[in-house]
Amino acid sequence: MIRRPRRPFWTLDAHRIPVLSLYRTLLKTAKRFDKDIHKRFLYFSLRDKFRSRRHETSLQKTANYLKEAEECKSLLEKALDGDQESIQHIDDLSWGRKGRLKEVLDVVNYLTLQLHKWKGPKHHPFVYDIRVLSSRKQDSHPAYRIAIDPCVYTPPPEPLLPQRIKRKKKRPRRPVIRYDVITSLGYRLWRVRGWEQPAWVSMMMNKRIRQHQKRLDRYQELQEQLSMVVLEQRMMNQLGVPDEAEGFDELIRKELKERKLLQESFLKAQKQKSQNEERDINV
Repeated sequence: MIRRPRRPFWTLDAHRIPVLSLYRTLLKTAKRFDKDIHKRFLYFSLRDKFRSRRHETSLQKTANYLKEAEECKSLLEKALDGDQESIQHIDDLSWGRKGRLKEVLDVVNYLTLQLHKWKGPKHHPFVYDIRVLSSRKQDSHPAYRIAIDPCVYTPPPEPLLPQRIKRKKKRPRRPVIRYDVITSLGYRLWRVRGWEQPAWVSMMMNKRIRQHQKRLDRYQELQEQLSMVVLEQRMMNQLGVPDEAEGFDELIRKELKERKLLQESFLKAQKQKSQNEERDINV
């Protein structure tokens, strides 16, 4: 014999219809209270309880929740009939003297007194939603939030953020004008009008000038030595004395020739480089 699978109890009309009717009855009963703070607290609390437990599949837990809802219904009816104990209990819950709202107010008031512990200029999240974390995660849409009643707690004004100074519109930059400068040593440098020359360029030029000056000083020194050697040889020849310094003039002339060729090749390379740069600009 094939047995049909059992249907889940939450899909049966015998369970679903009584639960929905109980839920509707509780919401209507909450709206019958005279004070607005009682109406709002009871309405949103009942709605949150039923929504947070709508996916419950445990039979035992569901029975306990329904029993709790029946007790809540009887409590509301007693309060409407004039039972002072029930009225006081609802009033304490609505004003945050006990229950979940009291815990929320304790946290918010503590942080309000110690503003330096707040993590930013905004208010605590409890100000906008007093539900438990599981309900906030399950129904995260803003429509299901339960904010603190303004009669119970008025949050302090949020500190204003410092206003940023608007930046002035920059003037349109003039086109870059580049021109070349030829130094007295034959170096060709590109410069941009209005831009400060970098320090490394200045140091590079300074180093090149010193090296060039050393070469000029050495060339002049060799010329003086050559003239002195020539005069000494001429004097020794006139006196008929053998010249012991014979051959020094050839060494000096050889070094002078090498330095002259080096200087000419350097100037030629600088001239060729300048011509190539001009050709690139024209292209």
